[in-house]
Amino acid sequence: MTVIGAGEFYAVASSDEWRLTFEGALAHYPCPDARQRVEFARRVVELAPEGYDPDLELRAAGVTVRLPSSWDAGGLPGAAAGLAASVSEVAGQLGLEADVSHLQSIQIAIDGGTGSVPFWQAVTGYEQVADADIIDPLRRGPGVWNQAVNDGREAPARIHVDLSTSAAEVARRMEAAVQAGGRVVDDSHAPHWFTLADPSGNLVDLAAWPDLP
Repeated sequence: MTVIGAGEFYAVASSDEWRLTFEGALAHYPCPDARQRVEFARRVVELAPEGYDPDLELRAAGVTVRLPSSWDAGGLPGAAAGLAASVSEVAGQLGLEADVSHLQSIQIAIDGGTGSVPFWQAVTGYEQVADADIIDPLRRGPGVWNQAVNDGREAPARIHVDLSTSAAEVARRMEAAVQAGGRVVDDSHAPHWFTLADPSGNLVDLAAWPDLP
């Protein structure tokens, strides 16, 4: 399976409609009409190449399309770019306009390494997809990454949140978070990701790296 990066993806897919996160390529189309949501979803499914199924969420607010990254291949399959372009075309035919403002992926990062995986798999009912990663089999809840900690922190946060979104959105949210009483703890990996702390010291990593060319 061929894996592509952001530059290759956006050479084919619309950067006005799609965003890349660590889950894959995401697009959201507001659609208040239930029948139109179903029709759009049906046509998206028909576009999908054999062996590569998109994840579709149909809610009252609209339809979210997720073209998933491959755990086995370690990235976004090459088929995702052409499929994204086709999805955008169908959306246009149905008069749907994309809204990228809320596209993001969230995971919980636990400082425990692979030895913690069986416990968290047992209590969540999640399925294991990689040595240190488990995910909701229904793709509704955030993933759990059991990371190995060896970064020199004196008092590591046992659990923190990873949030993946576009670079522009990361910048906007960083500014808003600081104004809300937070602070930037680590920007040494900029522009790929930034670590912020809330007033109580709880940490979140804002990650833009999947969406960077």
